[in-house]
Amino acid sequence: MRCEPWCASLMWVMAAGCASPHPASSERPASRPGSKVTVLLTEPLATTPAATEGRMLTVEYPPGASTPAHHHDGTIFAYVVEGAVVTALDDGPEKRFEAGQGWYERPGQVHRVSRNASDTKPAKLLVVFLTEKGKPALELER
Repeated sequence: MRCEPWCASLMWVMAAGCASPHPASSERPASRPGSKVTVLLTEPLATTPAATEGRMLTVEYPPGASTPAHHHDGTIFAYVVEGAVVTALDDGPEKRFEAGQGWYERPGQVHRVSRNASDTKPAKLLVVFLTEKGKPALELER
């Protein structure tokens, strides 16, 4: 797969910042002594002309907050920065992700459950979104 310069930069950010419940198989040292980059999540992407824009955004959930069922037209890499969230994709089971963990959503996949796992502490996600330029970040399910 050919990767445009913006795509290579985005891939580096995703490699440095997205966790998986499965440990990575490789670590690569950064250029400065004492620095380390660890690959936490890798997901093959379909080459499509629709992925023309990369976005990085945060989602903050106050205690007890949730998002209604929705989907994304693009590819999503989500990483829990703070707290914990519960998520369920399509008809899959609910899964709890703690700070330092993350997941992948394919384009169009229904994000049926998305909520803060705590009623007393906030949660924060970092989301990397690959989509067609100008598309909304999410579409609510009807």
